[in-house]
This record gives sequence, structure tokens and C-alpha cells, in this order.
Amino acid sequence: MTYDTILLDFDDTIVDFHDAEDQAFYHLAELYGIDPTIENLNLFKKVNQAHWEAFQENKLTKEEVLSERFVNYFNRFGQTVNGGEADIIFRDGLATAPVKYFPNTLETIQYLAQNAKVYIVTNGVEDTQLRRLAQTPLKETIHEIFISEVTGYQKPMPEFFDYVFDRIDAKREKTLIIGDSLTSDIQGGINAGIDTCWFNFRNKKNETTIPPKFEIKQLNEVKDLL
Repeated sequence: MTYDTILLDFDDTIVDFHDAEDQAFYHLAELYGIDPTIENLNLFKKVNQAHWEAFQENKLTKEEVLSERFVNYFNRFGQTVNGGEADIIFRDGLATAPVKYFPNTLETIQYLAQNAKVYIVTNGVEDTQLRRLAQTPLKETIHEIFISEVTGYQKPMPEFFDYVFDRIDAKREKTLIIGDSLTSDIQGGINAGIDTCWFNFRNKKNETTIPPKFEIKQLNEVKDLL
């Protein structure tokens, strides 16, 4: 077997984060009197992504991201809001939105767990991620969950992966990370000296200079890599 340890991203690798994000946004928009249109949703996603990218680049703290994304978004509609309050409402919506899996997800993870040690590695807020994970049967399958808020570092920082490998019995040369984000999961794997697999479910063009070792469109394709 090529790999005996699998690091799995959570959002947009195991579960469809966009679906949960959409539901949380529409609820928040209605509460704040913003038309819940596709255009306004896409604008929020653009603002939100920009803030999380700044977090990955250590330009913003997590607390600044969580609050300022809403302050900046609602400012575009002439509204002054308490970013912290908006964040609580939004993250509660994320945590309670029904989980939507990608095709073959649970079956594939079960297969992986029978042939390797499987860990979840996710950037995010501990409370939100644990509440979302609680909706899934994954705790019965995976060995451990590593969340950036708990580790004190986020993917793609080498320190995040150092934290993980200090706590698991694994060799980097026998470890594969699978994730949807080139800048977080794939770059993080490269930084950590482990093999990488880009989960490109939405068939995006790689417009970066980040080269994944493998690319798959369906999660069950990873079986051929073990």
C-alpha cells in the first residue's frame, strides 16, 4: 500500500460547504433586510473569500475575519452592523444547516478507514465545525479531527501539519492529503512534505502555480491511489 495515513479536508471535500453557506446567508439576509438574491449571495461569497484568504496569508486574525467580513459586506448596502452579532447568527446557520455530502463520500471514507488511518484536517471555528461534524457518522470512522482554531495554526502553514504529525503515529512519506483548496490543502501538503490530491469536484481550472500530485473529480477515485 502506497499510503497508510490519509488527511481529509472537511468543507467542499467531504461535505458541500456551499450548500450550507447559501442557507446560512439567506437566513441572515432576511434578518437584516437584504434581498436574498443570487447576486447578493455571490457578493457575500466574494467578500467572505477575500477575508479568509487574508487570514491564510496572516494579514487578518480569525477574530477580525469573522467580524469584519460582515461589517464590510453590509457597508456596501449602507448599513452599519455589529459584525460579531452577525457572525454568531451566520455561524449558527452554518452549524445547523443539514449536511449535504458529495457523491460516494461516506462509502469512500469507510473504505479508506479499512485500509488506512483517516484524519480530518480543517480550517475553521471549533464550535461550528464540531456541530457540523456531529450531524455525520464520521466520528465512528476517523481517528481524530484537527481544527485550525485548536491547533493555533491554519493550513497551509507548516506549523499546522507539525502539530498534526506530533500527535499521530504516521510517516510523512506514507501520508496523502486530499482537499479541494489549492492554496490551503495542496500548498499545505507541499509545505509539509507530503503527497497531495486535489479534489476538483467542480472541475475548476488550476490558475495557480501550485501543482497537486494527483487530481480527482470524484472522491471514490482515491481508491486507485492507495
